[in-house]
Amino acid sequence: MNRVASICFFLLISFISNAKQPPNIIVIMVDDMGYGGVSSFANQYYQTPEIDRLAAEGLQLMDYHSNGVVCTPTRASLMTGLYPQRTGSHLVFNASPEHEDYQRGLPKQVLTFPEALKQSGYVSAIFGKWHLGYKAEFNPLNHGFDQFNGFISGNIDAHFQYDRVGTFDWWQNDKLNEQLGYHSDLITDNTLEFIENNKDKPFFIYVSHGAPHDPLQARGSKIKRGPNKGKVPKWGIGQPTYSEKPGDNDWLMQHIVLAADEGVGKIRQQVERLGLADNTIIWFVSDNGGTTANHTVSELTRGKKADLYEGGHRVPGIVWAPKMVKPGISNALVTSMDIMPTNLVQANVILPKELHLDGIDLGPVLFEHKAQAERTIFWGNLDKKKGVVVRNGLALRQGSWKLVNDELYDLSSDPQEKHNIAQQYPQKLQAMQKEVKAMFNNALRDSPYDN
Repeated sequence: MNRVASICFFLLISFISNAKQPPNIIVIMVDDMGYGGVSSFANQYYQTPEIDRLAAEGLQLMDYHSNGVVCTPTRASLMTGLYPQRTGSHLVFNASPEHEDYQRGLPKQVLTFPEALKQSGYVSAIFGKWHLGYKAEFNPLNHGFDQFNGFISGNIDAHFQYDRVGTFDWWQNDKLNEQLGYHSDLITDNTLEFIENNKDKPFFIYVSHGAPHDPLQARGSKIKRGPNKGKVPKWGIGQPTYSEKPGDNDWLMQHIVLAADEGVGKIRQQVERLGLADNTIIWFVSDNGGTTANHTVSELTRGKKADLYEGGHRVPGIVWAPKMVKPGISNALVTSMDIMPTNLVQANVILPKELHLDGIDLGPVLFEHKAQAERTIFWGNLDKKKGVVVRNGLALRQGSWKLVNDELYDLSSDPQEKHNIAQQYPQKLQAMQKEVKAMFNNALRDSPYDN
């Protein structure tokens, strides 16, 4: 079913929605944060009190995984409920117009999270990072969002919003327009205003932080890109001199992460202040594993961003919903692509039978504490430079079994993937290798860019 037909279908059956207002949905996604970025997971340097409060009052997802090991794939899965290969979003959309992958973007014919929510009367906004296409046709407003304040690139200067190739990149809806301030604060402030303005209707907000991705800048750091490079912005005056030593009170990374942490607290407080907490679901997740530079990698997971080992995609995950979630810890296998179908059910959205999602509704598992059936999930890792593939790999999770290319691990006894047992289980290795290739090829067949 094409995009137009899908939207018409939703309009025709909108009367089916219950009289009770469906829940508000807020997805907070941080950028490049592994287990080591959150103290309730594995941050050994400092506390993240507001994220920790979400975890304490909500459900801490100890087996949550991003669908990508870099940013674009995960964001595509969150927006579509699909493996990123199906939308041709399995590699990073490059900011350089000369790069072949600059032309890619989230296909218009694919139904998105905010488009589906329109059936139940939602108003939707994205604040922060998009990274699902640079051309005008890929703007978030063309994918179901009603408001967009943020950037379309993979990263920007935290103060003056220039991307890595020197292009100014801060949008207010479909127009480039400067907003003065530190990027994490702008994202939070726009979110708070949107909640206030839409408190009487169901809303979906994608709070998409640029931290702790590089360039590594706190509120008082110097501008690193654009015409004001080298200057401290006026909102940075009076901030401390940052240390590069992990554990110091004025450690740069601590100040970067805590700005986002403060934003999490302000969003929760706004929801509570307006009396919306009993009908709001807040997700806190990361788009992929941490980096050595931002010190959010963890000894609990092998590897980091761009790796197919657990450290590349096993990341902090929390769901907070006071009237729906019993506080505690969940060991259910949850991925980015499950957030859309799980929330669509809560929003009383009925999808066309012809529309197949790869993600699944985990409401029964997360909200009703029912047992989870064993799942099989795959990851792909593809990167190219000047048209040449420089990194390509596949991983498969099947129960506690984990395949990483030609290596095999049992996560139930070896969660840090230290002991390759491929030689001990050659038949299992071969079967999983066959399955992951079949799953990858099946998904890639739907890509409009790779066939």
